[in-house]
Amino acid sequence: MTSNLDPDARSSYRLITLAARLIQRRQDDALAPLGLTRAAVIALEGLTGGPLNQEQLAEAIRVQSQTLGRVLTRLEATGLITRTRHASDRRQLRVELTDSGVAAVDAARLAEINAYPDDPDIAWKALREELTKFVRAIPVNRGAGVVPFAPPEHRAGHVHRQQSGRASGLRGWEQPRQN
Repeated sequence: MTSNLDPDARSSYRLITLAARLIQRRQDDALAPLGLTRAAVIALEGLTGGPLNQEQLAEAIRVQSQTLGRVLTRLEATGLITRTRHASDRRQLRVELTDSGVAAVDAARLAEINAYPDDPDIAWKALREELTKFVRAIPVNRGAGVVPFAPPEHRAGHVHRQQSGRASGLRGWEQPRQN
């Protein structure tokens, strides 16, 4: 199969995927001493605004509930979350961060930040803006199973910038800055 894509665009795409793999590898290395994976950190971050049931959390972080269940089992076994039966619906489990879970989120965020290159010549704002345009340009119906983490907006006390369109699936650090 041949592509009509501009050679510069193809080279840029390859650089994006290479950069993503390199950062993911560095994040994995940074999280390993904490006993965490990126999937675990995403689940933990999804709970920072307050307790949710498993289905709400799965929807908030855009993963399958069954897949999330395995991650939650590991997080519960390590004491980072608790799962308790919901008072009004015994079929539902309330998932909540423990104090250790809150500390793990903080440690994971610091570890992930330290995994990024510390180069003053990198124009982070310009890079974020261009990557945001790139993500917005990806058709919604293509690759629907791969959606970046989006913090839930329904939680009480949760401060979240309102986004519209395709950008709503971006993490806070991927969001264009509001001046």
